Amino acid sequence: MMAADAVDALCCILHPHQLSLLFLTVTLSSLPPATAALLGVRPEDTQSGKLSVQDGVLRAVEGTRFILRVYYSASPATEHPNSRNMSRRPDAAPAAPWIAFIEEPGGDSGDSGDTEGRLLPRGNPCEEESARSSDIELLGSFRSASSHNSVLVELLAKDLRRGEVIKYYSMCAFDGVKWEHFSTKDFWLAVAERPPEVDVWLQAGVSVLLLGLSALCSGLNISMLALDPVELRVLQNSGTEKEQKYARNIESVRKHGNYILCTVVLGNVLTNTCFVVWMCQILGMTVLSTASCTLGIFFIGEILPHSMASRHSLAIASKTLCATRLLMLVFFPIAYPVSKILDILLHQEISSFYTREKLVAMLRVTDPYHDLVKEELNIIQGALELRNKTVEDVLTPLSDCYMVSSDATLDFCTMSDMMQSGFTRIPVYENERSNIVDILFVKDLAFVDPDDCTPLKTITQFYKHPMHCVFNDTRLDVMLEEFKRGNSTFNHIRGQVSEVLCRREVCLLLLQLMS
Repeated sequence: MMAADAVDALCCILHPHQLSLLFLTVTLSSLPPATAALLGVRPEDTQSGKLSVQDGVLRAVEGTRFILRVYYSASPATEHPNSRNMSRRPDAAPAAPWIAFIEEPGGDSGDSGDTEGRLLPRGNPCEEESARSSDIELLGSFRSASSHNSVLVELLAKDLRRGEVIKYYSMCAFDGVKWEHFSTKDFWLAVAERPPEVDVWLQAGVSVLLLGLSALCSGLNISMLALDPVELRVLQNSGTEKEQKYARNIESVRKHGNYILCTVVLGNVLTNTCFVVWMCQILGMTVLSTASCTLGIFFIGEILPHSMASRHSLAIASKTLCATRLLMLVFFPIAYPVSKILDILLHQEISSFYTREKLVAMLRVTDPYHDLVKEELNIIQGALELRNKTVEDVLTPLSDCYMVSSDATLDFCTMSDMMQSGFTRIPVYENERSNIVDILFVKDLAFVDPDDCTPLKTITQFYKHPMHCVFNDTRLDVMLEEFKRGNSTFNHIRGQVSEVLCRREVCLLLLQLMS
């Protein structure tokens, strides 16, 4: 009665329009609060390998704990920034949707092209509590400080039953009013069987095998290609018995230079790449895998074979000949065509050849290591330098020559002076030392009596020994041929300065005994 009187009094006081607004406000205040709509989910961590996305479906390994970021839309009335955990009571209005999962019969059910929230033909299974699976356990949830419309949910995918390989689950969301089923594959979760444990010994064995192949290819690259065909032929003729045997075995394979190059380089690159991929599968894309690959390839794959092959290239190449031929056969489809292209572009392989200058320099540099004595080394160097020298380089200056005047008398003092000089051939000059007119052989004085004081011209005109004149730029190899034919043993050199050259001086150059 009092309520009726209050209404009548209110109607008399308020305007009809004001009265209608009052009733609308009371009606809106009695409605339930705004709901939170699910927009999507995203995995937070996929680096461990136990959580991934395949063909648009989130896949987790059994027994894995993982975190999903759930995106939703909600009105300000339903957002509670100070709340860290969602309420577990379905009849409460949460700040974020409450999620659950139901088991799907197989991976082919559901269509990714369907709209979100499309119900299955059998109705909405999420409304039945018995239909919601307990295989996916909700461990907890908390808000993210970086986003106001998302929440982080921690889940546990329990182990599958015996005989099960993979199971699929679709997502349900409770928005504070009702449960909604999301049947599209964007909201599916697949729980897969845990992969079998990898044998540690198998991993170590494959790693060692790949490193061994890498070292083999690097060693073959040095040992095989360091020996050119000319050097192999030299070893066959002048090496030790073991070196000759090794050289004969290698020569048949070494003649295919570009083919071997393509084979060992391709094998080295392939094994190194496989080793890197293998270590990344074992250790993942981490700093440890990067360091293991770098150090393994650096020390075992490169440094060790290079240091050994550079010192024992002939023996290593001969001992690994079967492995080389096997690699050539395996990589034939790729290495052989590339080698033929290199043959066409680069032509025949050029071996190492030595000029006279290089041979002399090599003998000097390797003096502490070869077994040549000093005299043998001087003879070899003199023979190699003979062609490049002229008579001007080895002649005896006139100022150093022992000479006699044509007006001399062969008395006891003169003949004694000739004998003490030690020369067997003495130039004879007239008026000045540069005007050499004849040659006196000491043996011509065998029948000369010093007491007779015979003039020197008498002896020289009697024997008349020939004397040849050459120019100072004449090469020594030409002079040596002249001396070998016996044309002369003494030559008068004419050029800018008149000098003399004897056969003895050319021979002394050959023996490197000249002063």
